[in-house]
Amino acid sequence: MILLFNPRSARWKHRVPLSLLSLAAVLEDRYDYEIIDGNIEPSAREKLAATIREKGIRYLGVTVMPGPQLVEAITITQHLKAEFPQLKVIWGGYFPSLHSKVCLESGFVDFVISGPGELAFQKLIDSLENRPRVSTTDAHMVPPLPYHRVDMREYVGKTCLGTRTISYHSSFGCPFLCGFCAVAAIYKGRWTGKPASAVADEVLWLRDRYGINAIEFIDNNFFVGEHRTAEIARRLRGSGITWWGEARPDTLMEFSDASWREMRDGGCKMIFFGAESSSDDVLAVMDKGGTQNADTVLQLAERTKKFGIIPEFSFVLGTPSDDVDAQIERDIRYIRKIKTINPKSEIVIYLYSPVFFEDAALLQRAFSFGFEFPTRLVDWLDPVWQQFDLRKNPKTPWLEPRHIERIMNFERVLNARFPTISDIKLKPWQTGVLKTLGAWRYKLRFYVAPWEIRFVANRLFRYRQPEIEGF
Repeated sequence: MILLFNPRSARWKHRVPLSLLSLAAVLEDRYDYEIIDGNIEPSAREKLAATIREKGIRYLGVTVMPGPQLVEAITITQHLKAEFPQLKVIWGGYFPSLHSKVCLESGFVDFVISGPGELAFQKLIDSLENRPRVSTTDAHMVPPLPYHRVDMREYVGKTCLGTRTISYHSSFGCPFLCGFCAVAAIYKGRWTGKPASAVADEVLWLRDRYGINAIEFIDNNFFVGEHRTAEIARRLRGSGITWWGEARPDTLMEFSDASWREMRDGGCKMIFFGAESSSDDVLAVMDKGGTQNADTVLQLAERTKKFGIIPEFSFVLGTPSDDVDAQIERDIRYIRKIKTINPKSEIVIYLYSPVFFEDAALLQRAFSFGFEFPTRLVDWLDPVWQQFDLRKNPKTPWLEPRHIERIMNFERVLNARFPTISDIKLKPWQTGVLKTLGAWRYKLRFYVAPWEIRFVANRLFRYRQPEIEGF
């Protein structure tokens, strides 16, 4: 029997465990399995141990993302392997895909699935059980997900998109090879999407079955094909579904106005864009590819305003450079320019933390500054490395504390002047207070020591940061 485990993650705690359901889909009617979601189960370690003991579990499959989820994955796996030494532990997901060697050398992870894991996991179990393998035509597509195997009530929540929102995957991978991106490191430029008709049909089924009215398309790159995107939007028009997805700026700028209207009328409320940097030179070092440059994002800010779709622009500040100060100030001016063009633009700021993508020029530059990854899995439990993958203070050698402080202080002032719409718990009067606190600082470009904003936003209002907590 197989046990599938999703460790706790503060960021994605209300998301449907799609990685586990995808594994379950290829196991359904072939193997007995159980699912335990650490985000829902308050005593995951005890529940796992009891299930292993009572049901004779032979295989434990763990999906592992970098960041907070990794901490629980390490600690719980260690304890379970010590208590049940015959248990075969199989890790999959972004972290083990990028750091396979360090996982396998830990002493408590028996197998690693690198890359898309559903069919590879099934084949591994078949091999260990000496069972004939099941052939498939597409390594990236899986059978319909067995939603009935989890309590979907736990994953339907209120967000800025709608009162009953869930997450959904309509495609896998991305056709681009950005040097700072884990998706590029794993999928190597491959992208596979479900047909538009299948996506729309399943979304409407979720609406009818679970009463949802909003979807987070958590694809790595939802908007790869214009025709597919427009058809999905067209099929969802009038359905009562609003939605969000991720895109590249240059891809969306090539969409026709007709497709943009289809998207708007079909329920698209927000789009997340990787703006990354104000510098074309930095974009080139990032291997951003395509036709994106600094002007692309400015044009996109205007175009999203025209069609009434809210853009989220993410920036990766603090890349390895001998001129970090100038780079940071240039990015700050650029972000302010975007807000001038389209004040409704949401700005998401990350600090660059290297991704293990050996061929990436950006990683090689990080190495040249003295950066190194941990050589032991347990070293990732160090608080420094726990913060690393949150991309807020990665402790990289080319950034000094004053650089971090400058970026974070600007972010605090920006978020006060323009509170995010994703924080639906903020009342209008609280939003007004934040805007008042941030207005004079933002106008005067005075970002130093915004203690009053930190106190009100963090202590009193507990301001939500979507880049850390999601919707």
